[in-house]
Amino acid sequence: MKTFNVAILGGGFIGKMHVYAIQTLPFYSSPTPAEVKIRYVVNSRPETAAMVAKLAPGAMPLTDFREAIQDPEIDIVNICLPNDLHFPALKMAIATQKHIYCEKPVVLNAQEAEEIESLLTDYHGVSHVVFHIRFFASAMYAKELIKAGKIGKVVEFRGHYLQNSHVDPNRPTRWKNLRANGGGALMDIGSHLIDFADWLAGPLTEVSAFSRSMVPENVERAEDSIVTIWKTAHRAVGTLHISKAAHGTENDMLLEIYGTQGAIRFNLENPHFLEYFDGQKPTSPFGGESGWTRIPVGNRYPGSDTDFPATKSGIGWSRAHCTSFAHFLWNVVAGQNLDGSPDLARGIYVQKLLERCRS
Repeated sequence: MKTFNVAILGGGFIGKMHVYAIQTLPFYSSPTPAEVKIRYVVNSRPETAAMVAKLAPGAMPLTDFREAIQDPEIDIVNICLPNDLHFPALKMAIATQKHIYCEKPVVLNAQEAEEIESLLTDYHGVSHVVFHIRFFASAMYAKELIKAGKIGKVVEFRGHYLQNSHVDPNRPTRWKNLRANGGGALMDIGSHLIDFADWLAGPLTEVSAFSRSMVPENVERAEDSIVTIWKTAHRAVGTLHISKAAHGTENDMLLEIYGTQGAIRFNLENPHFLEYFDGQKPTSPFGGESGWTRIPVGNRYPGSDTDFPATKSGIGWSRAHCTSFAHFLWNVVAGQNLDGSPDLARGIYVQKLLERCRS
């Protein structure tokens, strides 16, 4: 079995999540497509790099991501850096033909996206952008139901992604608040919701948007909330509301899609279930057989994705990260994107949708 050496670029919260996904991969993908060895953990703070490297036995801490990418023994570059560092890391990883596993958003803006897009012509590696919400079994099943025509033609959708981390306007400003650093609710969590809605109900085409900041006098601060109104290529219409200033929420993402024959509802805070409404069932007498069906999808993954720990076990946020990396690794072994996983081209496409919300 081939072994792939990985450099984890970024040792913050999401970097630790990626280390966890790699280290626990044998539990979630059986057989494991290849062995993965974390060679480096990179963080600008040496103490953070050292702390996270200890979670992957044998990994070396570094403070310069360029040193890790330039190592000829590195096969996979895993990018979980602050958003404004994605662009130089991607350019170097593409130039050295590394396989790339990159957090969203891919880059800061449309200009950077277009430059990365131009480099893909001569890029022969396998890439994957971590739109991990797609990799819940319930999300995969929603895609299959829509493809099978179970809800008919999509006519409307509505969704939101709400968090509470920016409710306090006096909270110290961090890079995730600053537009120049790729911050703001749209780039951080909106990228997930917009990719997910486009994947299930799109393609998204026309958009109008309204945004607000909790500190409007700070012109460098990005939006804390944004409401977007969309039309798709198939003339469906919908709204997507993204906010990090919503009291009473934690990680509340919901997407409802309405078709000519039924509807689907996905709730990130309860991804064990997918809700499906069959509009073809009789509604009389006394309501007939109509109503929402709550399908316990749980860990019932197809193919090489396992049902660990059990099909009926409650499913958590980290599981989708593990499955996301497993699909990437299967594609790396194959040398091509076999399953339509979101790659750099997809990440650039979503980046352009995000930019249109701000224009």
